[in-house]
Amino acid sequence: MKTTLTSMIVLALGIGTASAQSVGDSELKVALSQNDGSEVLAIVGKNKVTIGDAALTFSTLPDQMRSQPDTVMLEAITEQLISEYALMDKALEDGLEKTRVVKARLAAARRATLAEAYIAAELAERVTDEAMREAYVKLTADFSEEEEVRARHILVDEEDDAKDLTKTLRDTDADFAKLAAEKSTGPSGASGGDLGYFKKGDMVAPFAEAAFSMKPGEISDPVKTQFGWHVIKVEDRRMTQPPAFEDVEGQLRQQLTQSTAQAIILEIKETTDVTKPDDTPPAFLIRRPEMYSDAE
Repeated sequence: MKTTLTSMIVLALGIGTASAQSVGDSELKVALSQNDGSEVLAIVGKNKVTIGDAALTFSTLPDQMRSQPDTVMLEAITEQLISEYALMDKALEDGLEKTRVVKARLAAARRATLAEAYIAAELAERVTDEAMREAYVKLTADFSEEEEVRARHILVDEEDDAKDLTKTLRDTDADFAKLAAEKSTGPSGASGGDLGYFKKGDMVAPFAEAAFSMKPGEISDPVKTQFGWHVIKVEDRRMTQPPAFEDVEGQLRQQLTQSTAQAIILEIKETTDVTKPDDTPPAFLIRRPEMYSDAE
């Protein structure tokens, strides 16, 4: 069974319910002014384990592992790095860095790290606040206003029950939401019959026609649909608006980052001399460890 860095740190952390401590801005500022990442946490043979090493390792951990207290995280990561350096030295002593598989893996790690570093640097240059605003303008350029209604309803099986509810609601000060919670057979009953805002095409035709013909505050006559009998109260009408920049900023940044990364890769590939031989080895060989190691 292959043991990974993450799994080793999971074992070191154990299972706990404590959460990470918050750090004040002033405390953080002082700490950053006094430490640059080169500070030593341990010395393993001739190797130095630094706080920078630990911070980089922490950055690779999944979110669910980051909630432990900082002191616990630092201790677990430091011990893992000590283990890695000690094992690395033994591997070097045994000449393992000269083996085919290790050379292949080191080359792959270098290739991937440098490729990711280039893309990250280019993204920092291209995915700017200005680019984000331009993406937002494009997103909302073709937005068309459409009327929306916010309504509540009470759904019952019998028309007479719907008529009684309509009369009660029109003739008294009965609370619509309370009646919906008590009487409605629909799933929205638990929330007082609230359907939120919806467009005309979002609802079945009889329901939509009734709701969009009413003014806020009005109670409908019973409306029949395939679901039963509805008593509707319109609470608001409005025209839809494009989403605010702040509401879609995260989504826009993700989309722009992905599309820009793809464009960067395409640009580089188009300007790089690439040739492929006519004859290639059998495709099934990608499944064979003999292609990169001394396995038999």
